[in-house]
Amino acid sequence: MDLSVLYRDAQSLNARIYPYEIGFAGAATIEVAGCYGIFVDFDCLGSLQEFKAALAHELGHCATGCTHRVSSPYDLVSRHEYKADRWAIQRYLPFETLRDAVSAGYTEPWQLAEYFQLPEAAVRRALTYYLRVKGLRFAPGAQTEEDQ
Repeated sequence: MDLSVLYRDAQSLNARIYPYEIGFAGAATIEVAGCYGIFVDFDCLGSLQEFKAALAHELGHCATGCTHRVSSPYDLVSRHEYKADRWAIQRYLPFETLRDAVSAGYTEPWQLAEYFQLPEAAVRRALTYYLRVKGLRFAPGAQTEEDQ
């Protein structure tokens, strides 16, 4: 995942990125009148890979409009987090790209994480989404997202 793509997306989504000591999370997004502030706590993020995954997720909040109040019910927060993750996965780790990497021999989650320069947890979320939720497969001739 290329960091410049993330920054271009932030610009196109009218989102500004600010370093800020959150203390309890690596990043958080605030929306005011259609403008977004993404606050990043670099002390909570241990690597560039974690920063990219966190920023991709926060951009998912901006792209989907799924922001909520801190006091929102858990089920609403959970749905918004899922939608942000789903958007980030589809945008930055599309199924076809994962399939190509697997075809090239990157078959373990840690190998895919190194290949895409993302945390393994982010790759595992993408794999879960595509393989379990969407029911897609990596085998040659298998169903692709476009087929559904």
